[in-house]
Amino acid sequence: MTKRFGKYVALNGISFSVEKGSITGFIGPNGSGKTTTIKVLSGLLKADAGDIKVLGMNPWDNPEVRSRMSVIFDKLYFPQLNTVEDYLYDTASLFDKLDPENVIQEFELCKFRKKKLSELSAGYKQKVQLASAMLNDPELIIADEPTANLDPNARNEFNSLITKLNRRGITFFISSHILSELERVITHVVMINKGKIVASSLMNTFIGEDSENKLLILVDNPQEALKLLSSFNAKAVGAYIEVIGGIREVVDVLDKAKLKIIMIRRSSLDDAFLEKTGRNVQDNF
Repeated sequence: MTKRFGKYVALNGISFSVEKGSITGFIGPNGSGKTTTIKVLSGLLKADAGDIKVLGMNPWDNPEVRSRMSVIFDKLYFPQLNTVEDYLYDTASLFDKLDPENVIQEFELCKFRKKKLSELSAGYKQKVQLASAMLNDPELIIADEPTANLDPNARNEFNSLITKLNRRGITFFISSHILSELERVITHVVMINKGKIVASSLMNTFIGEDSENKLLILVDNPQEALKLLSSFNAKAVGAYIEVIGGIREVVDVLDKAKLKIIMIRRSSLDDAFLEKTGRNVQDNF
């Protein structure tokens, strides 16, 4: 897939696939081509070159693709004076597939049904947007930064809904820069950088492929731990100690010295992102 804007090449011959039934995270630095890719896959933008298939068909100007997928954005872009009930019933009437009343109940929106969209919190606006995305009974939902404007509690609730819907067989393709929360729900990762795909794999593989058995440990006496773990290439990383080695061997060393281990973890999605780009995803915002 290639897309240019004048002389600027936004997408430089990218190629990847999304596994059916997966929750695939789409990550990359700001300006890497994420939004352009999502617009092409959603049928909102025409690619200049490439064989693009969504649900087996080219999404550009294709009503059949649109009838089988939904797209949600970072916020609700519909008339804010509409009530929740009116908005969902009007949307349902376009597809005539699902009963909006069932969706209102499933998403626990009954007590908000008479509220105007403008009166809802950011979290509930996104819940309404996700509810409306269900009304065409989609096989695929593409989401562009859906939790960007939400507080941690609202993000957790939204991600729980995604997990629940995915269990029904709905495939999700989600772009997000909040990697610490994205890694809790995704099964696969596609990473784009400077208009090129640099990784596409299972999430566990993506995190592990550059980690070299890397561990991050939080202990009650970091200075002593650094000395004890010198043979594991130990170094201080903020409050953590980073080591290269097996969990059992590292824990044995610390236990013998009677050091208290507060936390131990392997690489995160943030760590893997940093390894591949040389910068933290938050540096772009």
